[in-house]
Amino acid sequence: MGTVQGKSRIWPGRTALLIACFLLCLRTGLALGETRVTADPAQAQVGGVVDVRVESGEGAESVVYTLRCGGQTVFQGEEDSHFVSAFRPRQEGEYTLSVTVKYADGGTETAEASVSVSGMAEETQGPEKIYSQKDGWWKDKEYSKSELDNAGCAIFTLSHALQRMGWTGEDIAPENLAVNYKNCYTKNGTAVARLVFNASQVYGYATKSALQKDAPSLREGLKNGDYYSFSVALGHIALMTGVDEKSGKVRVVDSAPSATFERIKKGKIYILKDGEYAEVTDPGEVPGAKYYFETRFYGGLEYYMDLSYCARRGGRLIRPTWLYYRGPEGKIGAALVNLTSGESEITVNGQAQKVLTRDLIWGDEGKPRLAAVIQKKAVRLLNEEGKRIGSVPRCSLVPVLREEEDRVYVMYEEHRGYLRLSDVEVFAPLEGAVQHGIISVNGNTSGRATVKMRFGASGKTSVVDNWKTGTEVILIRQEDGFWLVEAKGLRLWVSEEYITVQ
Repeated sequence: MGTVQGKSRIWPGRTALLIACFLLCLRTGLALGETRVTADPAQAQVGGVVDVRVESGEGAESVVYTLRCGGQTVFQGEEDSHFVSAFRPRQEGEYTLSVTVKYADGGTETAEASVSVSGMAEETQGPEKIYSQKDGWWKDKEYSKSELDNAGCAIFTLSHALQRMGWTGEDIAPENLAVNYKNCYTKNGTAVARLVFNASQVYGYATKSALQKDAPSLREGLKNGDYYSFSVALGHIALMTGVDEKSGKVRVVDSAPSATFERIKKGKIYILKDGEYAEVTDPGEVPGAKYYFETRFYGGLEYYMDLSYCARRGGRLIRPTWLYYRGPEGKIGAALVNLTSGESEITVNGQAQKVLTRDLIWGDEGKPRLAAVIQKKAVRLLNEEGKRIGSVPRCSLVPVLREEEDRVYVMYEEHRGYLRLSDVEVFAPLEGAVQHGIISVNGNTSGRATVKMRFGASGKTSVVDNWKTGTEVILIRQEDGFWLVEAKGLRLWVSEEYITVQ
């Protein structure tokens, strides 16, 4: 920690100096030379945060920060009302931090602290990471025709979401996302819909083109682990990361909260204080707030907002991948294209491939389980309270994320919800060799002919669909002259005369 005692206070005019000093001491009860500045740590690294505290006497109104490195002035500030602040050194060297405190009666006092900067601070990542867009570090980090400091809030929001989904590495750092998605930059900042969609093709999360503005649906998504990028205030993007179910307050991660507090209209910001939500009107009131004197902005923060406000603004879905592939290089996120209990088609880093379903990992339980709808008509997809949120067609195959006593929690297209256990058959992926077949007519696997695909192993059961010759299927089992097969997200029966076994 670097601390240097302040220099003598300078008074306007030279007459009656002793009298003025005597009267000042009587009035304030403090001695001259009382200002001092503390920089912590005194031995810092490039990119690390140095906390600054200026202590001064009664009547201090403002402070002016000056930062020098190697004898060169790297920052010259103006009058600032913040006596507790921070900075991030951007180069190695010996720094001198000078402060000039101005008093109400016209007096000034100065103090200095030294900081030795060497090496590069280790970059931290993880689900608790909050970047500070306005800490000065990002001023020279390019984002297309601008800089991350000025136009990167959507990039920081994406990085926050990816890290909370478990992604790590250089690729998801803001400066690299800015390079990889520079085509999403616009003169107004970022084409957020394009950014979120393009990144979803690489990182395997689900998203939707339409903003989620329905408060109950938004609450349900946040409760089940979804994230939402949203315009928290005019021209500024932040991330919804969760919801307090009892109060309905939404947790928000914001890389540049000063912009939110300045621009917000018809919305309130809260913090948790002694177990209760308290409204705040300044970012400095939020726990953990750091003010950066070089930019005169606060760093990234986490706070709460009303669900109703967030819903009005509209959230862009970023649903964490529930699907992983256990490949040669270990566990990696994937997106599902086509599901069967034998082989499934997935995309990994935007590339499609077929893999054994048993090598996939999903849901809270990890091991893959599937469910097939066994009712003769579509069944209801329900939310946690048992209300209908959609329907799943008969004979559909869906991944089971969680099994409960009388229901299963499943994924269907872009929706998550519950199916009654009585409506489905639950099973594990196939073990051993996977049998393949092709829909054929008289052994011909090409042409325009179609074959009836049935609900059961009988020609008397209802026809669910008609599949063209040449359709590739996974063979499950034979029964009474019929094959049970899977393809196109369905599990159906077909007469064995229409199957060519490969």
